[in-house]
Amino acid sequence: MKYKALFITLAALALTSCSSNKLKDQTPDEKKAEVYYGQGTTELVNKDYQASLNHLLKAKELNSKDSKIRNNLGMAYYFRNQTALAEEELKKAIDLDEKNSDARLNLGSLYMDNKKIKEARAQFEKVSEDLTYQAQFRNLYNLALLSLNEGDRRMAFDYLAKSIQENNDYCPAHYKLGEMYAEEYRFQQALDAFKESGKGTCVSDPAPLYQIAITLVNLNRPTEAKMMFQEIMEKFPSTRYGTLAAVQIKKISNSNEEQSIRTRTELMKQSDPVETPNF
Repeated sequence: MKYKALFITLAALALTSCSSNKLKDQTPDEKKAEVYYGQGTTELVNKDYQASLNHLLKAKELNSKDSKIRNNLGMAYYFRNQTALAEEELKKAIDLDEKNSDARLNLGSLYMDNKKIKEARAQFEKVSEDLTYQAQFRNLYNLALLSLNEGDRRMAFDYLAKSIQENNDYCPAHYKLGEMYAEEYRFQQALDAFKESGKGTCVSDPAPLYQIAITLVNLNRPTEAKMMFQEIMEKFPSTRYGTLAAVQIKKISNSNEEQSIRTRTELMKQSDPVETPNF
């Protein structure tokens, strides 16, 4: 579903935040580059990709040997659908600093999006060797997605569990677990995972709520599901999830009506033909 793709793109592709380098130790051009870099990174996080690209290109002109600038420029290109330029910048970021695990994670994610599984795994495994990398939970999540692409569900479960162990607030890992449990008809475990995926930074996202409601339907708890769908319609009326929730409510209502008719028919068949059942 769309929500899954969103997580692969935004959560898996890490962004380097503004540098803490002391301006007094930099040349005038490096200082200007740092300012453009900070502006571009903020715009990148805020999804203003055109403005971000403009500022990061200016930063590159002033300091082309800064690995973090090249990494974020690669991301700006990526979100502007310039995959070849994105790959070029990410590779350059790694050439400038082999320890730039953000760039490796991003490059691996780009490879995975383009079905270059072998190349993606090489980058993710290299990131795994960086024991000081603070976003290792993202890397483990990507390794889980990679394992699914390779058809290894057991390994995917293992990587997701490790991702959550590294950072229990990382909602994409919980969400993917929920999807996998649901695919195996383990709906109670799916429900627990989807509930966890709706916490933290994903608390304002409608997708976990929608999946919780769908799972409640699968658990034959239509009343709770209907309440959840109504909540989605109220909180996110202009989103596709608001529309989907309205459709699901109609299905539940129709199902309840059909069930009532079916039950009434069955009771009438079982009753004495002279008497009318009291409904």
